[in-house]
Amino acid sequence: MKSTAIKLGVFTVFTIIITFYLATIIGNITPFANTYQVHAVYSDATGVLNGDPVKIAGVLVGKVTHFQVLHGEAELDLQINGDTKLPSNVQADIKYRNLLGQRVVDLFVPADPSSELLRDGDTIPDTNTHPALDLSAVFNNLRPLIQSTNPDDINTVTRAVVKVFSGKEDALAGILGNVGSLTKTLAGHDQRLARLVTDINKVTRILNQQGGSISTGIQKFGLVMQSLARVTPTIRSVVDRLNAASGKFGSLLAHNKANLDQELADLNTVLNVVNNNLGPLNTVAANLKEILLASARSQSYGTWWNLYIVSLCPELGTGQCTALTSGGG
Repeated sequence: MKSTAIKLGVFTVFTIIITFYLATIIGNITPFANTYQVHAVYSDATGVLNGDPVKIAGVLVGKVTHFQVLHGEAELDLQINGDTKLPSNVQADIKYRNLLGQRVVDLFVPADPSSELLRDGDTIPDTNTHPALDLSAVFNNLRPLIQSTNPDDINTVTRAVVKVFSGKEDALAGILGNVGSLTKTLAGHDQRLARLVTDINKVTRILNQQGGSISTGIQKFGLVMQSLARVTPTIRSVVDRLNAASGKFGSLLAHNKANLDQELADLNTVLNVVNNNLGPLNTVAANLKEILLASARSQSYGTWWNLYIVSLCPELGTGQCTALTSGGG
């Protein structure tokens, strides 16, 4: 009897331990872990429940422990593992965890994380949070379209689809599998889809408001294209002439390349001579005014005059300078 009681007690203790272990796994309970708590404010936290996981890049780093309504917004309490450091500008998005509608809080560290870290009791503001895509709103917007559809038309389409896939069950299974993968992928990007839908609504509204201007712009663009079509032959003729002129100019340059090279070489020689004799040229330029004034004064003294240039090039010596004799009556 005593042995049976001992066995029963051991079995009971083992069952309690296993049950507690399973409860911690299923309920994401970490009673002895070092954790800290932060608050996240959302404009909409539909579908979030206590115990929903908190992840970073798919890695579990915490869970949702409590939620409440504060000043018209939803505030979630997130229990984060102590070894996970979060910058103050971390993004906290609510996403779909699976097709059953369960949620997960996905934390995203931006490319330029803040040096300041979140501490126990800090709050992630609503500017850094994004709610999950509201599928109910999407379906409600589709309701008028569904209501306007004739059931007989739907039955006709359904029979045609069944007839097409008759005997192709394997292909249909593959299609459904791909659809499931696509749905799972979309569920992981629900926030981006929500932004896309919002942006499309804004663009559609702007286009609707600017419908008259867009129509006028399209008409003017059509007139411009018609004008271009009329002058296309002229443009083509001008391009052909430019092409021919370019060819002739190229042939001319190729034919006279030797002469052009010689002319450039001679020009280079002349420039070198001028550059090497800049000193005498500067002297001539500096004395030119005095020479002209002296010449003018000598002409005023009589009918005949002689002028000898002996001081223009002192560097060459007086013997190498050429005397300029001029006379008039």
